[in-house]
Amino acid sequence: GSTKKALIVATSAEKMGDHATGAWSEEICGPYYLFVDAGWSVTVCSVSGGDVPIDAGSLSDQFKTENDKRMITAGSAPLKGTPKLADVDVTVGAAVAKAAAAGKVVASVCHGPMALVSAKGPDGNPLVKGKKVTCFSDVEEGQVGLTDKVPFLLETKMKSLGATVEISDPWSDKAVRDGKLVTGQNPQSSVSAARLAIEAAA
Repeated sequence: GSTKKALIVATSAEKMGDHATGAWSEEICGPYYLFVDAGWSVTVCSVSGGDVPIDAGSLSDQFKTENDKRMITAGSAPLKGTPKLADVDVTVGAAVAKAAAAGKVVASVCHGPMALVSAKGPDGNPLVKGKKVTCFSDVEEGQVGLTDKVPFLLETKMKSLGATVEISDPWSDKAVRDGKLVTGQNPQSSVSAARLAIEAAA
């Protein structure tokens, strides 16, 4: 059949208030290479376009993965000069709603499910209502000391939208699939979530 395509949407935020941040490298590189190795055509885009800011902490010896090293060895080209999401599609929430309505797989990890918050299903209800999902947990947010920096706690928000939120122990690998909606709890769940996305696209 024709080549399957994946669009990875990355953050463009380098700071959250005065806190230096960026994309957690593994959350892009893990899925990127899983899709590439499965023969998919992969595009990385970002909210504002340009080079994707990478959280320096994610490339420390403690956290750097083989996929991160592979991306660095390749010169990180896929992460540089990325197209803007608006040029590829519309706002994140609308892009998610549109993809879901078209029967495409929607997958997100860690804080990625923020993109699901404003997405509506065809019935006008929140896309996640009645769906099984996971996301960065309120406990994990507390452990990284950012509870008061984020606009809202994601786990709490997902529950308020009517989602059935499945959370595992902090920093453990937890990915959930409900039909064509796939979510991963944290960076450690990135590859598992990408595997479920490939399964959901089969």
